[in-house]
Amino acid sequence: MVSIETIREQFDELGIEPSDEIINKCIEICINNDIDDPVEFVEQWMAYSVSKLGGAEPTVAFLNEMEAHEYTSKSSRKAKVSSLAAAPLGIVASPRLDTKVSKITTYRNVDSTEQDVLEMYGCITPKTKKSTSYLQHNKNTPECIRGGSAFTTVTYSPLSTSSKKVAPDASSKAGQVVYTYGNAQLLKQINWLPSGASDDAGAKTESEEHKKEPAGNVRHHRTLGGVNVSFKAEKFANDGSKYMFDSSYDRVMILSDRIYETGNAICRRLIEETDVKRENTGDADSNGIGASSNSSSTAKTIEEGEEENVQVQVDHEDDTTSSWFDGVKVCHVDYPSSEPIRILGRIVADEPAAGGEAPSRNASNRLLSIVDFDENTLRWTRLDLSKIVTPGWSLFPGQTVLLEGINPRGTLFTVQRIYHERILTLPRTPIGLERPITMVIASAPFTDRDDLLYEKLSALLQYCTSDPPDVLLLTGPFAAASCSLYADVAEPFEEYFEKIIATIMGAVGGQTEVCIVANHDDLVGSFVYPTLPYKVASFYKNLHLLPDPCVINVGEGLEVGVTTVDIIKQLNDAECTAAGGGGSDKIKRAYNHLFHQATFYPLNPPPEDVPLDVDMLNEYGRLNRVPNVMVCPSALNRYVREINRCVCINPGFVDGHTTDGGSYARLIIHPPDTSTTTSEQQDNKVATTTSSQHQLLPLPPPTSYIGCQIIKT
Repeated sequence: MVSIETIREQFDELGIEPSDEIINKCIEICINNDIDDPVEFVEQWMAYSVSKLGGAEPTVAFLNEMEAHEYTSKSSRKAKVSSLAAAPLGIVASPRLDTKVSKITTYRNVDSTEQDVLEMYGCITPKTKKSTSYLQHNKNTPECIRGGSAFTTVTYSPLSTSSKKVAPDASSKAGQVVYTYGNAQLLKQINWLPSGASDDAGAKTESEEHKKEPAGNVRHHRTLGGVNVSFKAEKFANDGSKYMFDSSYDRVMILSDRIYETGNAICRRLIEETDVKRENTGDADSNGIGASSNSSSTAKTIEEGEEENVQVQVDHEDDTTSSWFDGVKVCHVDYPSSEPIRILGRIVADEPAAGGEAPSRNASNRLLSIVDFDENTLRWTRLDLSKIVTPGWSLFPGQTVLLEGINPRGTLFTVQRIYHERILTLPRTPIGLERPITMVIASAPFTDRDDLLYEKLSALLQYCTSDPPDVLLLTGPFAAASCSLYADVAEPFEEYFEKIIATIMGAVGGQTEVCIVANHDDLVGSFVYPTLPYKVASFYKNLHLLPDPCVINVGEGLEVGVTTVDIIKQLNDAECTAAGGGGSDKIKRAYNHLFHQATFYPLNPPPEDVPLDVDMLNEYGRLNRVPNVMVCPSALNRYVREINRCVCINPGFVDGHTTDGGSYARLIIHPPDTSTTTSEQQDNKVATTTSSQHQLLPLPPPTSYIGCQIIKT
């Protein structure tokens, strides 16, 4: 209760002795503004005095100023807001409201009900200008996308159209084929160009092909239900996976186990190559070191574990200086020897180039070391790569290798030969396919870096609507965390992602199987690699949300491996090659690293933007068999290559962020000709350089049943 005594008591506590005139003015202000608490009033005066008057004592003039500033202005603002809320819903809020009124401006198409509610709270939704209308950019957009409400979002600031300069002939480049792979007769059996594009010659060739080819090879007609797309969730990252729980000790143990596994596979291939060489040359011991000392049967004896012959070899050295891997004697990396020995370990980069610059790919300008196969002992030694005789060699950090050379003092190993290849398990021929299957593969980014219109994704969906594929494979991120525009989005990212998925599923229909692979840089994804699959609240029977990396089975027996991390470019940037470049085909080298290291991500340590979980990669990132198709989106130039009977594809980006434009890939897979293929051949392990592949009947090459073209968006 406000009274003369309570007001005077509060001022006394602050060391102020106000006059009766000041006390009467304070009582008047409290009555006029419905103030019942004297403590509240005196504290309000002290706050105003300190902030506005420099701590001056109260006077009648100062009290009048405080009343006008703190109480009268607030009352007027409350009255304006109350009148706005009490006004009829049809009355549009005036933009000439007091500038101090708090309001949020959102830019989106809203209906009348939402508009009325926003106006009640002082929010104004400006009219969208026709110059930025989404319809002007996509006049032929399907009905499910038309209107701009599917991909546009609520934002705190207006988003303009793309600032990229579009060439006058840009429209004619859409649908242009930039890369082709496969049999020409196979590629003519499907219309690769979007509807409306001029392709008279192609149509004529297709009609002629219908007359020449048997009925089973002509362009297929879709049947209800689509194709079967299977995925073994327990083999890849799933909802039950825990990440970032591994300790440093766990990482060391996992990397050590990987050295043992890959080292045994490398030594197994070395034994087979040695046996083949002996059979061809009749030489009992081709190089004087290794698994054999007298005859070609020694390797088998050691592999079987007979103690007599093994003990003879090991007695000459201490148990702590060497070990056996599949019959090959391997020394520790710091073991001093003037005679050629073999060591096994993991490659590490010592330091970047001088001056803090990026590491050089030239061996003479880069320092590499090797960590011992027994990482618990912390053994390591530096490498001298100037004496290597192995042609076309390349090394990268994280690679498990078997090196041959000398180490006179135990501190510098002079490398002479490098062994890093294993006996590959080549892909099975998809003999279970009953009809041709078409696939469209597209990779993010799906929108330009300075807008959120997703124009290229809309054009791709229009293509899939007019010429629906059996499988649509999309790789993230759909909303990249590195894009600054998403900071202006005023709705939850989960809802925004739901709209994107709903638009995609509405455009392609129910006959196309949609596979969406996650990416760690997505706002709605898990920031870890391997990455858990996306989550959506709605259910679509033909939608498959997949982790990164993963291997899916399309149809019956066609294995497709996918990873959204640009591992190919990262390997090319990190590898150390010979002066001649380690061979001219850097793409083939990178994919061979994946296959021979048997993992989707062999690079270690990764770049700073890759949140690698070593434990999850060891469990969910293995590549035990070479797939039929390998999809690795990359910033490198688009390509389609056949490497170890695997069709390796870089489809490019849907929105390339360059004047050259974006691209996507489309495949057609026909049932292979199995007249010379037996079921036993499908499980045989064939080495790329051993005689075992010559003892088998020839398998149909991928070009005979897989066709692929990369098309501009």
